[in-house]
Amino acid sequence: MNEQIFDEYAVLDAQIKLLTSQKDKLKVKILEDLAESEEKTVNLAVGKFTVASVKTWTYTDKVAELEEEFKAQKAKEQSTGEATYEEKPSLRFTTIKF
Repeated sequence: MNEQIFDEYAVLDAQIKLLTSQKDKLKVKILEDLAESEEKTVNLAVGKFTVASVKTWTYTDKVAELEEEFKAQKAKEQSTGEATYEEKPSLRFTTIKF
């Protein structure tokens, strides 16, 4: 077993988490800056930054009830064997907590 690839994976995982955190903080600052300037788009040498609207839906109680029924039906079919599944290999990595 080549431990080097495991070490490399762990280092990359840590770097990705750090970079994602930094990116999310910058994203908030950029959105605040664009809101203050009331600009929707900024073109720079590195690329184009655009403020886009994203819809967040809120549903009625009826939809929530249907969703619960759907989840219950899925669980029933899983327990009775009516539903089928396929197992695929997946890698789970857990960092050591200090």
